[in-house]
Amino acid sequence: MSFVPDDLDGASWQAIEPHMNDLRDRALSCSGCLTKFIADRSALAEIISEARARLYIDMTCQTDDEDVQKAWMDFVENVEPKLSEYSDILNRRLAGHEAVGDLPDRYDVLLKGMMTDIEIFREENIPLDTAVTKLVTEYNEICGAQTVEFDGEEKTFAQMAIYLENTDRAVREAAWRAVSERRFEDSERVSEIYDELIRIRHQIATNAGFDGYQHYMFAAMHRFDYSIEHCLEFHDSIEAVCQPLRHKTDAERKQALGVESLRPWDMGVDVKGRPPLTPFTNVQDMIDGCSRIFHSMSDELGNLFDQL
Repeated sequence: MSFVPDDLDGASWQAIEPHMNDLRDRALSCSGCLTKFIADRSALAEIISEARARLYIDMTCQTDDEDVQKAWMDFVENVEPKLSEYSDILNRRLAGHEAVGDLPDRYDVLLKGMMTDIEIFREENIPLDTAVTKLVTEYNEICGAQTVEFDGEEKTFAQMAIYLENTDRAVREAAWRAVSERRFEDSERVSEIYDELIRIRHQIATNAGFDGYQHYMFAAMHRFDYSIEHCLEFHDSIEAVCQPLRHKTDAERKQALGVESLRPWDMGVDVKGRPPLTPFTNVQDMIDGCSRIFHSMSDELGNLFDQL
């Protein structure tokens, strides 16, 4: 019998809690108990992760739906904090077991991440994590509500992107300016959100014993194979190698377009004056086209896409 039923509501703490309590309280005395514990915990986490992903997608796509926003915030405020508490309890239960060292080598990476999570966990960071998620949600709501009146219709920013491929430079400029001006209307609150996020995230890092958020997140994201210094070196390499190439291609674009100065609205248009591609005209056309592509590669892959 499966530890987690297929119809478990991974967004409901009432549904999740009995399974969490099972993992917290079950006896771990047999040789296979630890691997079963890990497998069952993983199965539960998978269900919860999928439920969270669906709530998040709905929240970002339907910013004007109060029920959708309420469901997301209920998960953020009432489920995620409890998940954090239980996650630390279960981590310590496994890591402190006398037989954990006897687990096969394939668990080494999992255990390394678990030990790191134990080291950086601070109970006082749980409400701060919730505050961060709520600020990010507000940011998404602001961005999701941004539309412009253009070409006689109300359009989203995604719909405006096609105008930046228009061969008429005046149309491209008008589209770019319309989007930029609309973004600027929300710039004050967006800047405040950024400032609040910096403050809270720095507090999270210092609570966990780190000098700054970068170092904290490298530990939290289990980035064991490379360091911040490697990222900075990679950044410098891009600046030294890729940036000159970008300048070269920009100069070629400027010449091909025959413009005196290359502007932001000149970066998406075809330099040969060809009209924009239109692989689909609506969402259903896109879904049907992707389904055909995936099925041509593999029926199994196509069926998985169709399930989505």
